[in-house]
Amino acid sequence: MSSGDRTFRLSEARGRFVALHFLVKTECPSCQRHVAETARRAGEVAGVVHVFMTPDSEDEIRAWSARLEADGIRATIYRDPSARLARAFEIPGEYELNDESVHAPALVLLGPDGREVFRYVGEDSPDWLTFDQFADKVAASSMNPAVEHYNLPDDRLALEGHDPVAYHVSGRAEPGRPAWPSAYRGVVYRFATSQNRMKFAEDPERYLPAYGGWCATAMAEGRKVEIDPANFKITDSRLFLFYKGWLGDARKEWNKNEKTLTVRADEQWRRIAPSDTIQKELHHAEDE
Repeated sequence: MSSGDRTFRLSEARGRFVALHFLVKTECPSCQRHVAETARRAGEVAGVVHVFMTPDSEDEIRAWSARLEADGIRATIYRDPSARLARAFEIPGEYELNDESVHAPALVLLGPDGREVFRYVGEDSPDWLTFDQFADKVAASSMNPAVEHYNLPDDRLALEGHDPVAYHVSGRAEPGRPAWPSAYRGVVYRFATSQNRMKFAEDPERYLPAYGGWCATAMAEGRKVEIDPANFKITDSRLFLFYKGWLGDARKEWNKNEKTLTVRADEQWRRIAPSDTIQKELHHAEDE
């Protein structure tokens, strides 16, 4: 599928969820509302690539895209010529809209492995999943079993509400705002800016704290110890957090022998949460 000189390939979203939105027509008001709501709130669910497509002409898509941009909405509409992809996904056809036969409105979510996770096919043009319903389905489908071992309160808010991206881009701990949340695999994160949230939504694994947010120095001994969110270090693009209190500063101990302690902490975390992904392993696989 393509939009002007842009073509979307599933390989571009390797390792992430892909939401395929089969739009009826650009003139369909409910489709327009669906795209606008999804685009505005997309950052609330991290790790999902949204692909909007319609069988309309390039001129019709271009005109719609211009209206979206004028309203401050960032969304690329791709063309699905003659609804070929819709038919390949067996989206029901012969739906009537303004005396024209079109396919039904539909959303298909593909998992990181490219397999279908769930689909929703509307019975008429206004029949779409709400964004909240979509978020709930993604959460249920992508829950990380290792979350039970993470350093989280009952509400599963990570890092005591601090922005995981700010550690990387501004080099300091910044409290996130309740107005800028994002959920990823059963954990909620907050962000200081909408830009930081978008960075996270596009590549959440890059910004996750090591060892589920527990103290890295203690993890080298297989212990889960609370952290001070402002006591951190980034090495090889990995965010390590540390205890700091009346018992001392665990980051100082880490710095004395970081290489060896990292290996030990990685081994201990694999033992504690074997289903979790060590970030350096993920990045190494991406580079190959």
